[in-house]
Amino acid sequence: MKCGILAAGRGERLRGTGVLKPLVQVAGRPLICHVLDAFTEVAPDEVVVIINDAAAGVRAAVEAQKWSFALRWIVETTPSSMHSFLRLAEELNPTDPVPALVSTVDTIVAPSVFSFFHQRSVVQRENAIALAVNEPAEDDNPLWVKVDGKRVTALGDAAKGSSIATAGLYAVRATVLEQAESARRDSIMSLRAFLARLLDRGYSLGAVRIAKSIDVDRHADIIAAEKFLQQTRP
Repeated sequence: MKCGILAAGRGERLRGTGVLKPLVQVAGRPLICHVLDAFTEVAPDEVVVIINDAAAGVRAAVEAQKWSFALRWIVETTPSSMHSFLRLAEELNPTDPVPALVSTVDTIVAPSVFSFFHQRSVVQRENAIALAVNEPAEDDNPLWVKVDGKRVTALGDAAKGSSIATAGLYAVRATVLEQAESARRDSIMSLRAFLARLLDRGYSLGAVRIAKSIDVDRHADIIAAEKFLQQTRP
């Protein structure tokens, strides 16, 4: 069982905090540590984290703590979220029957959400990737999703009018890597565009509805996340 964290973004909207986004404090703990804490629910053997070249302090802060799994780091400034995702997926090298579990670094969830998502995604073996979905909080640019049962039928503009969006958590199988080389060659520059490409090319994308989550992108989200944690954790 392997897990991964996407932490190579610039975190533009949180730059005023004076710290790198993965180290932004929420309830006295860095964002990245909240995600690592959540991963303990699925007992991974290893967690791989991708950070950019300017984020050496993230590694030092994380490794100063003890974890129940091995940590591995990819230090690379990638040109887009898609490139970070594919680089991480290639390093995780998921194999059936267990997909790799990947989270963005800014996803805050209630207890047991990661384990719930993992259990549901494992049994959806026909999917190249399963997406956690829910009703988003206020967001500048959610990735809307339409579903039919447990399958994604439309994403983004094609899913306008939907009430659910992606929630920053993915169960990734090796089949997504079949499109890696061509996506890079065609200069796909976002993860959402890559997911739409998979759907357009006939790959099965699953949807797992999870409880409320907070995507910490702005200062107001920090306050919302701290209130959310007070309500959902003992």
